[in-house]
Order: sequence, then C-alpha cells, then structure tokens
Amino acid sequence: MVLVFGQLDGESPWRFLWALFPVLPAVWVVRAVVRHLHRIDEFQRLLTFQALSVGFLVAMVVAVTGGFLGFAGLEPPFPLATGCWVVYGAGMLGWAVAGGVLTQRAGRQ
Repeated sequence: MVLVFGQLDGESPWRFLWALFPVLPAVWVVRAVVRHLHRIDEFQRLLTFQALSVGFLVAMVVAVTGGFLGFAGLEPPFPLATGCWVVYGAGMLGWAVAGGVLTQRAGRQ
C-alpha cells in the first residue's frame, strides 16, 4: 500500500515518513522474538542464537562484498534500495538454513 499510495517517488518530504511506516511492524517482530527466547529452554535458545549469528554473518559478508565491489568501480545492476533487500534476504536465508541444519544436527545426537 505504501508503494502505491505513499508517492515515494514524489517531492513531498512526507514520503520519507511513508517509507518508514512499514518498518513499524518489525518492532513487533523483535518483541515476539525476545518473548520467544524467554519462553524456550536453554538448549533451544543456544540453537536460536547460533542460527541468528550465522544469518548476521551472512548478511555482513554480502554487505561488505557489495561495498568493496562498489569501491572497485563495479556499478550494481540494481538500485541501492534493491541492494539493501539483497542483504536482508541473504541474512534471513542464512538464519533459516542455519536454524534447520543446527536443529537437524541436534536431533541426530
């Protein structure tokens, strides 16, 4: 809805507020994850933190790689906003895959 009605490509300074509006639900996601971490046992918490760590590392490697390629003069084939989504997606995918692998390995032991 924000992309359609927010006129993000216009001239109004309100477009920046509209662009941040979809971020508000992310605050609730953070709250839900923190509550979940308080409810689970220590072993599951350890697996969750390990998976989050891997996702964070994947996102950072993707961001640094893109940054250094930019310093070297490589023009990205996509605009900056899309590049941010690539970093976000890589981090979330890293978290999900690491979570699955860690849980699978813990189940075999």
